[in-house]
Amino acid sequence: MQRSPEDVKEKVQLTQSPDRFSDSASSEAVFSTFPREFVIIPDDQQLPQRGGARSNLHPYVRPLTISDVESAVAVETAAFTNPEERATREKIIYRLTKCGELCFGIFCTVVPGSGGEIESLGVGRPVETGREDGGISVLLGHVISTKTSTPVVTDTSMDYPRDWESGYSAPSEAGHHEDGRTIVLHSVAVAPQVQGRGLGRVLVLAYMQHMNGAGIADRLVLIAHDHMVPWYERLGFINKGPSECTIAGGGWHDMVFELKALEPQATYG
Repeated sequence: MQRSPEDVKEKVQLTQSPDRFSDSASSEAVFSTFPREFVIIPDDQQLPQRGGARSNLHPYVRPLTISDVESAVAVETAAFTNPEERATREKIIYRLTKCGELCFGIFCTVVPGSGGEIESLGVGRPVETGREDGGISVLLGHVISTKTSTPVVTDTSMDYPRDWESGYSAPSEAGHHEDGRTIVLHSVAVAPQVQGRGLGRVLVLAYMQHMNGAGIADRLVLIAHDHMVPWYERLGFINKGPSECTIAGGGWHDMVFELKALEPQATYG
């Protein structure tokens, strides 16, 4: 049975810093002041240290910026083994530059030498200057998106204008359209080293909740292969049938989540 948006609200904790958080769970996730607020992942989804012990790492969600390009490329490359399905470096740069506010990442703070081989570890950035333990912010997964005027994903919306960096770029149907009311999720990726822990679900739910309350679009859309359709349906997406997209040989399904502004809840932070 198709689940409604109300069925997929995630209970999470909010904090102003990934290293300062409350142990008491909030009743709802409210994303009214990104990037000042973060989403903290429950303890049962924490990353294990050597020997299987739980670490004190607390993954959090925030919007991506152009400074996250190297981390996003590392996660994208590791998560999509088929080069035809992954976004190129050029596309990632374009999307983070043009509409970084539509792109979210799930991060954690890692102390070098504490264990783990997350694919984006080598390009993580210092959490703060002068931090004694040398902790770095490491990207675990991301949602990278643009806006379009069409109700579903198209090959054109998946593309980008090659002259976008010039000061004289010609009007193009390709790429991001700020006045569009459809958000296209191009990449939903989690680093293989941390897959299977529910991080992708928490990331997508956080993204859905934020866009529900942002009022900047009418729907979220993406394309998915057969084996991923049930996963997105459990989050509230509806399968609209075979997609006309031909990227990576086609064979996709159009998945749509109609946005609806959530009723005002308590605020945090």
